Amino acid sequence: MGHESADDATATATAAGDDGKAKKPWGFLSPFGASAAVLEQAAEANEKQSGRRRRTEEVKLKVDGQWYDATGWALAHPGGAGFVRLLNGQDATDVFYALHSYGPNGSDEALKRLRALPKCDAPYDTEEYETQRLTTANAEFGELRGKLEAEGWFKRNALSELSVLAQVLGCYVVGQAIAATHPILAAISIGIGMQQAGWLAHDYVHGRGKWCSMMRCFGALTNGFSAEWWSHKHNMHHSFTNVDGKDGDIKLEPLYYLSPPETSGRPDSWLRKYQHIYGYPLYAMTVASAWARKDKTELALLVGHYAWLFGTLPLGVAIGSMLIGGFLVGSLVTATHQSEEIMYEDGSFVDIQFRSTREADVKNPLERWLWGGMDTQLIHHLFPTMPRYKLHKLRPIMQEWAQKHGYDFRISDSRDILKKNYKHLEGIAALETI
Repeated sequence: MGHESADDATATATAAGDDGKAKKPWGFLSPFGASAAVLEQAAEANEKQSGRRRRTEEVKLKVDGQWYDATGWALAHPGGAGFVRLLNGQDATDVFYALHSYGPNGSDEALKRLRALPKCDAPYDTEEYETQRLTTANAEFGELRGKLEAEGWFKRNALSELSVLAQVLGCYVVGQAIAATHPILAAISIGIGMQQAGWLAHDYVHGRGKWCSMMRCFGALTNGFSAEWWSHKHNMHHSFTNVDGKDGDIKLEPLYYLSPPETSGRPDSWLRKYQHIYGYPLYAMTVASAWARKDKTELALLVGHYAWLFGTLPLGVAIGSMLIGGFLVGSLVTATHQSEEIMYEDGSFVDIQFRSTREADVKNPLERWLWGGMDTQLIHHLFPTMPRYKLHKLRPIMQEWAQKHGYDFRISDSRDILKKNYKHLEGIAALETI
């Protein structure tokens, strides 16, 4: 019972046309390895259209002690087939409840779909083999999640939702109003608005329930944020955080090397020597596209966004705001993972999150606002569907839980985290070329 790694999936993820020849679809320019996610989605779309399967191996996973046969369901999975296939043979309980709707977080749709899947026997001959794979769900974490559900931590508050939405839209309104007279300030205002819109869209895509479903288009309309691409790529990141070969956020070569080439086994590049110099500026170039998936609805929203950006604003303001927004998003969203442990083996969901993620201790209210909830990255990774405005209140509870159960709750001053991330890029850059 083997399953294909993300590297293998990426290598085969090309969309074939009617003539059977592989065609590489349009992708992304992004420092986050986004093109692989786009290729994977395009390949899955081709599987559905052609009726031909790239991979025929069975997919079995366990949730709440029950094994399910997800072989046929994988391609219909809204979050992508690759996501399900990488969980083949594993206990997916903690991953499932972290990312899906199951009642307390606003909907029970995913739980109903899960329970409708065919039940099957375990793919292992012995329980010892399963234990060796470290795929057992964390019972103590399940109890904690149930307690938080009962206490209403996953419920959304209408006033809080309107407040964060008004703050984001306010940045756009101010920038638009002063674009002709104060272009630099306008670019800063809209750029910050784009960053905050990214954080808010991120919250909507993770969230469950009617409000979040209705607002999934928010990111595409306000800052070119592709919700469908994000669902595929980002959920993979959440499930296999910093696991080499599965988390696309750490497979960034040749733009960034987060581990030595001899460790990762991937080819070296002359660019590596300069990655600490161009690294942070390159974050400003995060650009998205829905072209590969032929998603007409999302493409229309993205066209509307760029029509507003370049049709109503001075060119300098439009470009400047994109660069500012991209830089602010990229530099903060990566810092809490990139210099932490990179793993080369499967592991339990909870253990992986504590080993791969560090929180930022941000005391200044303005700086905390700019972080947009990314300073509570570890708690967010443990409970992705929880509204971001509740994560700070949960921190002391999680710190106490982690200490009780032997986990290292990593938290550092925000400046120390950014400095550590830069030093990590610099240290890898200083290694001899191989």
